[in-house]
Amino acid sequence: MASISMHASAMNQVIPNEIWFSLQSEDSSTMKVVRASHAPDGRKVDVKPILRIIDNILLRASPAIVEGIYEDKGFPEEDMIGRSDVDAKLKTLASIIKRVSSELFAYNNLPLSGTFKSNNVNQTIIPYGATMDCKCSCSGGRDVHTTIMMILDTLSSYSWDAKVVLTVAAFIVNYGHEFLLFTSSEANNSAIAQSIASLKQLRDITDHAKFSKAKIDAIIKLLKVIMAVTRYIVELQNLPLDSIATDESPMSKAIAYIPRAAYWTMLSVVVSASYIASLSGHEESTTELLDLSRLASEGSKIQVILRSYRTIYKEYEDEKSKPAYWDLVKTISSTHSNNMTILKTLLLVDGKQHLVGHTNKRIHIEELRKMNVFLLVSGLDLSKEEIDVLGKLYQEAKTKGEIQYEVVWIPVVETIAWDQEKQQRFEQLLALMPWYAVPAPSKIKAEVVKYVKTEWKFEKNMVLVPLDTQGKFGSLNAIDMLLIRGNKALSSIFSENEESFWETQKTWTLELLLGGIDNNFSLVLDWTKQGTMVCLYGGEDIEWIKEFTSATKNAVTNISPATRMELVYVGKKNAIKEVEKINSEIEKGNNGEKLSRYWSDLTSIWFFWTRLESMLYLKMQQCRNSKNDLIMQELTTLLSYDGSDRGWALFCKGSSEMALARGDVALKSMEEYGKWRDSAVEKGLFPALSNHIIKESQKKQRCSRIILSGDRQEIPNKKLSSDGCQCSMEKCFVYRCCAD
Repeated sequence: MASISMHASAMNQVIPNEIWFSLQSEDSSTMKVVRASHAPDGRKVDVKPILRIIDNILLRASPAIVEGIYEDKGFPEEDMIGRSDVDAKLKTLASIIKRVSSELFAYNNLPLSGTFKSNNVNQTIIPYGATMDCKCSCSGGRDVHTTIMMILDTLSSYSWDAKVVLTVAAFIVNYGHEFLLFTSSEANNSAIAQSIASLKQLRDITDHAKFSKAKIDAIIKLLKVIMAVTRYIVELQNLPLDSIATDESPMSKAIAYIPRAAYWTMLSVVVSASYIASLSGHEESTTELLDLSRLASEGSKIQVILRSYRTIYKEYEDEKSKPAYWDLVKTISSTHSNNMTILKTLLLVDGKQHLVGHTNKRIHIEELRKMNVFLLVSGLDLSKEEIDVLGKLYQEAKTKGEIQYEVVWIPVVETIAWDQEKQQRFEQLLALMPWYAVPAPSKIKAEVVKYVKTEWKFEKNMVLVPLDTQGKFGSLNAIDMLLIRGNKALSSIFSENEESFWETQKTWTLELLLGGIDNNFSLVLDWTKQGTMVCLYGGEDIEWIKEFTSATKNAVTNISPATRMELVYVGKKNAIKEVEKINSEIEKGNNGEKLSRYWSDLTSIWFFWTRLESMLYLKMQQCRNSKNDLIMQELTTLLSYDGSDRGWALFCKGSSEMALARGDVALKSMEEYGKWRDSAVEKGLFPALSNHIIKESQKKQRCSRIILSGDRQEIPNKKLSSDGCQCSMEKCFVYRCCAD
């Protein structure tokens, strides 16, 4: 077998008591030396892309390591910044990461150039970051503190958050793949992984659980704390300068504490690297497990302290903004003759009098004086579908609307979290918008953020707040009303007369279900006007879809060949990725014939389901007795069917004749068409089918569930019931990792 000469004298090293003591005291000689090593030259390193890559690697090695770190921000999306941008940033840091890697190798007493012998051929092996003329002291085992100081010396000109992230990056570069071999179940069964393990002289990784599970679990636990502490260091290091400008500021203590947290992080990284390397050389010792456990315990204490500093910062900022907040509330609550006072109070930042738009367009805020304005409040997680739909309504109002309006976007993100990545995301979203935005989101006043969260109930879902030319606010349900009725709802929105919204729509019709601005909706309505029966269906069970479409075509052909029926797949709520796959399967079809029609534009599917939710939200607020409200019942039933494991189908004839069925009832009705065929010949296809669906649905009633997206606070605890179980539904929370 091939072999690489490796020394492991440092593998069993006990962490000296002096180091444990230094972690307890700010005034220890060790911490004084650590602080003295810090000589920043003013350079600014954007560490967020590096952190994201590290997280992605660890996520694949062991999801438990990154689990829970992003509880208040959500896991960062990989497409937030273009790949080329990330590569360019990493290229500038590659050499420094290599130098830190060399120090880690030096501590583990590994030869920076080794000889690999195989088939009588000598090959030189140079670990990542090492060079043939490397000046590191690698001849003997270096103590852990000396290694940390060497790393700090290498990174002396960098900020504390950059020191920590670059050290963790060097660790991942050298030990991430090796650790992946020991933690990934897929790797354990991989021939490639076994080959790599052989080259690195790792013990048979299929047996690693037997020999090293305790150490691996301990390392995973420690790495989780390392990443949590690293994230807090980055967050606190990037506080606004005015919050740490004086020694009296509460955050000055946080900044003073960061070097100790950084030292612990580097200590933990060096020890973890050593013990991961030792997985290939010997059994774990009690000392190693105690070191790892004690480090994790100390790190948890540091994590709590850093978290408390972040909480103190938020409370400090909130306390500072209290007088300003009540001044703002008083200003907004006063009577105005126009909208300028409110707009300037909410939108002006740093004294700037303009708003920005895509392609660098600008508009002076005074140009909004005689206009109705929608204030769009959201985070940076607006979807393309949301922007597309609102954009169509906006353009329609501009060209042919009786009531015209302008839209101003107010992006609400914690200033403590604002960085170059957030700025790029802001610019990407703004480029998709035909309206304007606050020019510097990071400078939005704290009292404004507090106001939109307190008074407008903004949490995560976007809020659209109407403000008329007289400075009066309209309905806070504006977004729901617009999605349901489009710009026809504007008069109700700006007059805040929500009761009138439903006066013209008291029955459940296909126009209500499919009304709006979408061309796919209009096409379905045109079919029904021409006498064509339509079947809208949804779900994500492709086998059920194949069986149902085949059975439906067969039944219609055998019962009434002259009847034209269009089958249209409308997807499933919050399952866009699955819907894309299903659309492909429908297009592929059987024997070259696609299974049915489908909406290829995913915006149409998003719009369809979001409109239904909007209708339900409005109805829940206004409807006193859901059992007596037909629209409420149909909405609840359709959304509950969508929440089932299989599918559903809605058969439509004309505008008002509709029959809704669960997936199992719809399929069974079509497969057993012989049972209602005579009735269809006598009364017509739709009446016979509708009656049969009602009978089949009543045979076996089922309890229902509805999963509503977002953070709606107005949802009542008990209000809903569907055509299944007649009990009222209980309000509960459903947690999930993502929307798809």
